[in-house]
Amino acid sequence: MGPAEQLQEQVLVVRFQAGDAAAFTALVERHHASLCYFINRFGVAGQAADDIAQEVWLSAYRRLGTLREPAAFRTWLYRIARNRVLQDARGRKEEGPLPHDLPASDDASQDGFSKDKAEAIHRCLPLLRPEHREVLLLRFLEEMSYEEIAVVTGAELGTVRSRLHYAKMALRARIEEEDHAS
Repeated sequence: MGPAEQLQEQVLVVRFQAGDAAAFTALVERHHASLCYFINRFGVAGQAADDIAQEVWLSAYRRLGTLREPAAFRTWLYRIARNRVLQDARGRKEEGPLPHDLPASDDASQDGFSKDKAEAIHRCLPLLRPEHREVLLLRFLEEMSYEEIAVVTGAELGTVRSRLHYAKMALRARIEEEDHAS
């Protein structure tokens, strides 16, 4: 998100906090698709994903007035979504596979994952530990900075860096295993 978009988002947050309900509608329009995408990447699909998204927006609506830093809206929203998805998973006591339409991002190719490996990434990502999957999704699909990932996950910055490092190693290992098996 560019500086102009960040400023527009902050203005919308402040407008909502000042009583402009239309500003919240604009925030929903801006983030709903990417929020649903994020929820789906955790293996929640269909009506369950829609329900979680609605609960996230309801929670955001109720609590946005307490957000002290308007610039933190995006990470705050994803933290609510992450917590709700984890709560749902604990309730179901299961961990479903992620959908298999993960695109290879340009950042991923800088980390040794080329676009021609996209199918292997799709197959191997659900095999990773949840915390590894989470940081990969936030970094490469949501294009969050390490600092933003730390806020969303509630982890220290060093922990985020470490998880990303080990997540990439684990993903490479799974892809290599798959290459050798075929």
